Order: sequence, then C-alpha cells, then structure tokens
Amino acid sequence: MRVICIFLLAFLAGCAGLERDDARQVWLAASDSRPAAKAAADYVCTGTNDELVIQRAIDDCAASGRQLFVFAGLYRLDAVHEFNDGGPRAAVVIRNMHRTFELVGERRYVTGWPKGMETNGVVFYLRPEALPKDGTSVDIVRGEWSKEGIMNGSALNMENVAIWAPDSQHNLRALDLQRVNSLELHNIKLSAFGKATLDGLKYPYGNPPPPVVGNIGVTLTDGSNNAPVNLVNVSATGFGQCFQVGGEHVVMVNCAATFGLYGFTFGNYPYHCAFNHPITMINCCDEQNVNMPLFASCGDNGGDLHGLQEVTMVSFNFERVAARVPGRKLGDLMRETRPGTWRGQISFTTQPKWNAVNAVDLPLWAEDGSGTGFRTVNNAHKSACTSAERRSYYPQYMQQLFDLDLNKLLICTDPAKRKWVDALGNECP
Repeated sequence: MRVICIFLLAFLAGCAGLERDDARQVWLAASDSRPAAKAAADYVCTGTNDELVIQRAIDDCAASGRQLFVFAGLYRLDAVHEFNDGGPRAAVVIRNMHRTFELVGERRYVTGWPKGMETNGVVFYLRPEALPKDGTSVDIVRGEWSKEGIMNGSALNMENVAIWAPDSQHNLRALDLQRVNSLELHNIKLSAFGKATLDGLKYPYGNPPPPVVGNIGVTLTDGSNNAPVNLVNVSATGFGQCFQVGGEHVVMVNCAATFGLYGFTFGNYPYHCAFNHPITMINCCDEQNVNMPLFASCGDNGGDLHGLQEVTMVSFNFERVAARVPGRKLGDLMRETRPGTWRGQISFTTQPKWNAVNAVDLPLWAEDGSGTGFRTVNNAHKSACTSAERRSYYPQYMQQLFDLDLNKLLICTDPAKRKWVDALGNECP
C-alpha cells in the first residue's frame, strides 16, 4: 500500500507540472487549488483561517532551510496575530532565517478580468473581519521584526504572489518589509480592492472615496542594505500610499502604482540609517492617483543628515485624468516637504486625458521650489523648435532648448512664469 501511495503522489505531482524536490521545497495548497496540487502538497488550507496553515508552512521552511512553493489558489486570511517580536500584528510573518527566505508562487493565467482573478495565480486575501475595530494599523504579510533592518533582517525573495487588502479605508500595510535586510520582489500584485474584486465589481470599482493615507501597499527597508533591493513587475492598486520607497541601492523596473491617494512616496516612514545611495526607477508609472509623488524626509530619521538623496526615474509615465481618480478630483503636483533637498534625474511623459497623446503644457512639480535639485525632462518636448512651439511648452527648471527662430540656446529659469534666458542672461520672451 505504501508503494502505491508513493507512486500516486509522484503521479499527481507530475500532473501538477512540477518536479518534486523534498530537500529544497515545502509545498502549500489552497482550498480551491486544483486536486492534483492539493494531493501533492505538504500543507493544505481549508478556506478558513488559512493564515495559520501558511504560518506553519513558513515555520517549517525556516526550521529546515527550504523554499516555500505555493500552488495557485485563493488563501483566505481571517485574523491578524501577535507574534511577540516587537512588530505590528500581522496575518503572516516571514521568518528571519539569516539567509534568503524564498516564497515562490505558481504562475497560472486565466482569460477574463476581473472575472476569474481570484484563481489567477496565488492570492493572499485579508478578509474585512480580520481588521481591528479600534483602527490600529496591521500588516497582512511582513518580515520578522528585529531591532533594525540594517543587516539584521532576513533577505527575502518573493515571486508570483498577489496580496489583497479588503479595502482602502483602513490603516494597514499589505507588504511590510521594513525589517527585511535585502529583497527581491518579482511579479507581485498588491490590491486594496480585494472585497470589491471578489464581489464582481469591475475596474475602477465604481466611485470609491480617496484612500486613507495609512493604507499602504508596500513599505521597503528601513535603512542601509547589505545587498541591493530589486523590484520587477510589482504593481500596487488603490492604496493610500501604493509604494513607500526607501533604503539603499533600490532598483525598480516596470512597477506600477494606480488608483491610489499617492502612487509613490519617498522617505515617508521611520528608518534607522540615512539612505544616501541611488534609488533608480526604470519604465515605472503613476496612473490615476489623486496626488503625484511625494518626496518627504531625505536623510537620517531624527538625525543630523539631511538632503542630497538621489532618485532617478527613467521613462516614467504619469496619467492624470480627474474622472478616473478616487473622489474624481486631482490633488497635489509632485513636491518635496523640504523643497530643494532631493537630487536626481527624471525623464517623463504625462497623459492628460483618457486616450490622448502625451502633454507638453502640464506642470510636474509644485511651484514652491520643489524639484530644483533635479534635472527634469519632459520626453514629449523637442530639444530644438520654433519660438511659438517653445511658448506652448510648460518648461522645467533649467531646461535647455535651442530656439530655431532666435538661433540660440535658451535656458528656463522660472517655469511658472515661462521665463527663458540666453547664455548671457538676457530674457527671451
């Protein structure tokens, strides 16, 4: 009988399209995972308090030094718990293994959106009943807490996982990585519209109110990292702050923040060490968020270092359409809480209407001195054009442009006043 059972499990694992590696992996399945996956899994959730089963699987991995492989399905999280490590209450905690913890989801695709999304890969969904009645902020998934994240937290590699908050009106973090020392996130989807999606509502989910600012998609590390932070194909939708960005040696590629209060905030959470190494964003986007990115604290948290932190955005795209943002009213332009303290380079385009060409005449930075430390370029602008076309542009601070009518190079010294001067400082209207 034992031989038959072993053969059957091997056959079912083969049906799942995976090669079993007991020495390296622990397998986890949801209540609605396909039968072959559930038969092959080490841990199978029931659909109620799945966070407890997930945590047992994580603890097994931490104790044995193995990777957690998660089969596609909807994992229902019914409570947040105290983990007695000094961190906030959470549904699931990634243990500090003093090595890289790997949590890899199975990638599956179905047709139709949003219909069928609940079975499109791995979804960790926090049910509304799990939220505290007193409004205390909680985490859905977080790293195990330590005194600091600086070289004390576990490294983390997470792939092919969706984390859904029930709504955008409660204080929470879907993914809290403050105490993770270094991390790689690949193909991660964060959503504050979990309940709306499961109720069958379609994007943009009716007309929801603007999210509360304490409703957060992902918070990155709290200081210096032992290794780079790498986010690839990470999306966050509907949060008060979709991405709270910080740390050192951060690279974000194809990351999307949509339908939130703020798509990106920088330095807007406590951290232990000045993050003064590059934050680089490539082909990322901020679409249909109420406010444009906020650049907050730029240095030690409460320390004496401040300023000159670099953020570089390469081919960054904005969509600003009032009819599609939560609350149907646009908010702040991009700004610094202490204008002129941040540094970097930004190349961008802005879509001003639904199904429209990129705008040349819309401002990016608030007119309060914000952005003066950046080299900002609207990619829809020409580097040489006529005087009439130049006047149609909303220029950037210190933008350079060759005026074909005046036959000379001009520099913008005051975007709000559309003030251009030549190399000798002569104003050229």
